[in-house]
Amino acid sequence: MRILKMLSVFSLFLILLLTGCAHYPVNPPLTSQDPEVGYRYNVVRDIPDPDRPFVLLSFSGGGTRAAAFSFGLMEELRHVEYRTEDGSKRKLLDDVEIISSVSGGSFTSAYYALNPDEFYHEFPEKFLYRNIERALLGRLLNPYNLIRLASPDFSRIDMAEELYQDMLFGDKTFADLLKKGQGKIPFLVLNATDIGITHRFEFTQNQFDLVCSDLADVSVARAVAASSNFPVAFAPLTINAYKHTCGPLPKWIDLALRSKTHDRRYADAVAGASYRDPDTRFVHLLDGGLSDNLGLRGPFQAITTTDSSWSILQQANFQRLNRLMVIAVNAKTSKKRNWNKKSKPPGIGAVLDVVMNGPMDDVSFDSLENVDNHFRYMKQLADTVDACNSKLTGCPGVDQIPKSIVTSFTFSELSFDRIEDPRLMRCLQALPTSLALSRKTVDLLRVAAAHLLMTSESFEEGMQNLDREWKPREVKIDAELVDAVCGGSNSW
Repeated sequence: MRILKMLSVFSLFLILLLTGCAHYPVNPPLTSQDPEVGYRYNVVRDIPDPDRPFVLLSFSGGGTRAAAFSFGLMEELRHVEYRTEDGSKRKLLDDVEIISSVSGGSFTSAYYALNPDEFYHEFPEKFLYRNIERALLGRLLNPYNLIRLASPDFSRIDMAEELYQDMLFGDKTFADLLKKGQGKIPFLVLNATDIGITHRFEFTQNQFDLVCSDLADVSVARAVAASSNFPVAFAPLTINAYKHTCGPLPKWIDLALRSKTHDRRYADAVAGASYRDPDTRFVHLLDGGLSDNLGLRGPFQAITTTDSSWSILQQANFQRLNRLMVIAVNAKTSKKRNWNKKSKPPGIGAVLDVVMNGPMDDVSFDSLENVDNHFRYMKQLADTVDACNSKLTGCPGVDQIPKSIVTSFTFSELSFDRIEDPRLMRCLQALPTSLALSRKTVDLLRVAAAHLLMTSESFEEGMQNLDREWKPREVKIDAELVDAVCGGSNSW
């Protein structure tokens, strides 16, 4: 009995010791308020060259499905070359300035930013072909982690971060991204959702300035965990907000708050200013898809306003932008439901799926429409000026209208809805949002992305505006691969 009592006391001591040590990594307070320091667009990238296209990529959410689809785009971009004005060849991949990503797409974008040279041969085996869900479950059932999870300061999302560190990102931080050197890699924007204010939260130093924290020592794995932090499956990821090391809020926030127009700009300003409220001590983050499942909200703001800390409009206003190309990877699925055939209502799991994905789909549709409409509007304005000047040509004493819009715009969306073959389209639309897909399914997603890029009319038009001789290469989707994943006869 005495031995059992001693073992019980020792076990209790061990549990208290472990739970006391279990705590999420704390993001440090700011040590510098220098706008030329930290993970910012102007620090990571050079001033854009007007003779080259400014390429922005957005990767959507959708688990391994989205990660594989995004990877397929990156693979195909390696093959896209054009001739510059001096006749030399250049890869379009070298012109990618910014990658904005959400959830599953963030695994792809972050690994590329950290390991651009090893990305293509390492990422599939390290992530795409692995059963991440099984690995997460294994960690959850580990007795050591079960004890740690008893701590209120350590949750399933912190455990997931550790897995992503061990499996993919190591202990790399945003400081390591800065060490790559200016102009060496695209500016990475990993998006999460602040559930306290239901607003997009990006892992950039300008965003962390609002919470008076230094992003440099935050691990990339933690940012990816926040971006892919699907509700219910994981607990919110927590970061600290400080007050004593703060600089002033960006000027546009004060201007927007004073205007009280209650438009999108005002709402963004209210969200930004809320981090300086005395009661705001912590920020709790969930999946970026809750506020923007395409990673396009930030780019749209950057394209249309100078409020963004990485404003593309500002670069255009400086006439440093002749061509802007946006390629959006949209791994959205579409599920066919037969609930209206039965009197029995759907179960809680089915309802939860609609509650989670329905609003995401609506926000995604709005984001796509906003960007597409803006690009069309800019083109119409430029065409109108050209038409007016054509009429004025030859008129004595009449000056030409200055061309204020010098940028040409290209917007290309890669989505399953755009696949020509109905059976393949339905097959990809029915794929689950999970972190475990078969090897052949991953391969099909990869080649589907390449095929969609090469058959995109808008992308072809944009490339031919850049290089009149450019032609898309033929990308065939293997019939046997389609049969293996989708089953049945094949029309390819």
